[in-house]
Amino acid sequence: MSSLYIVVEGQTEQTFVRDVLSPYMAYKRIYLHPVLIGKPGHKGGNIHFGRAKKDIGTFLKQQTNTYISTMFDYFRIDPNWPGMSDVSKRIRNGANLSAIDKAKTLEAETFSAIVESFSGHDSENRFIPYIEMHEFEALLFSDADILAEKSGINILEIQKINDEYENPEEINDNPTKTPGKRLEALKTGYRKVAMGKTISEAIGIKKIREQCPHFNNWLTKLENIKNETE
Repeated sequence: MSSLYIVVEGQTEQTFVRDVLSPYMAYKRIYLHPVLIGKPGHKGGNIHFGRAKKDIGTFLKQQTNTYISTMFDYFRIDPNWPGMSDVSKRIRNGANLSAIDKAKTLEAETFSAIVESFSGHDSENRFIPYIEMHEFEALLFSDADILAEKSGINILEIQKINDEYENPEEINDNPTKTPGKRLEALKTGYRKVAMGKTISEAIGIKKIREQCPHFNNWLTKLENIKNETE
């Protein structure tokens, strides 16, 4: 049995982890505890590394037998986040980076920064960073039929978006074209938290893993925690 705290960006991620992902991982004897970043009442927004580091450090220090991960949207994290300047520079220089390319750079630099800051707390073995590509709502595009049915959006509109990208995690990180913004534009009154839970629950973690390689990589790492502790 392994216990994992996940520092999340907002209520959408908190609800998803608590109500959809946790039951799935519990079958594997990995127990997830989503915790909102920052002070009580925080509702998301720009995610600063200083704030995240403080929360991650708190959990690393509190109990030595727990693991810590994160769940932050790529497009919301601060420009000064570890690795972000490298990603931005490579893109400016003409590099065509995939979602996984960007995520790997950010997660590697985040891991290094946390290990350096909390070297006395076995952080190199207990911290597993995860950056959502490009935001949580991308996962909902894993099944166009279910997304259309549950949201009331015309399936042709959803398929049109899916056809633009190799997989849902590649959907544009432009703040005006993110998955969430596209859903809001297609459905007046789209309720982010409630619909995020309803749709992801209907799709199922297995299907999301099949369609979203970076999300799948993260869950694979979490599943390996069990093997390491047995």
